[in-house]
Amino acid sequence: MRIKTKLIILRAIADFLLITAAFLLPWWVVLLCAAALFFVFERFFELFLVAFLMDLLFAVPLPRFGRFEFVLSFGSVFLYLILNAIKKKMRI
Repeated sequence: MRIKTKLIILRAIADFLLITAAFLLPWWVVLLCAAALFFVFERFFELFLVAFLMDLLFAVPLPRFGRFEFVLSFGSVFLYLILNAIKKKMRI
């Protein structure tokens, strides 16, 4: 098997496990796993998908956020930017 095909299969397995974790684990564990996978794969946009999925499933409008429900999705954008800056400094 070619290396690119192996990476695609590995990424699909990681995505499946991350989405499964979104249903079973607390939000902070899922974000830690997604942050770790961010350093494994190039351009890990699945972070946004998982955060949005968790917001759709579990988010409750809270008064402290102005009844905004997509706090985790919004936070994942900041997490992506921070991790991207760290990744550039580390040259991974």
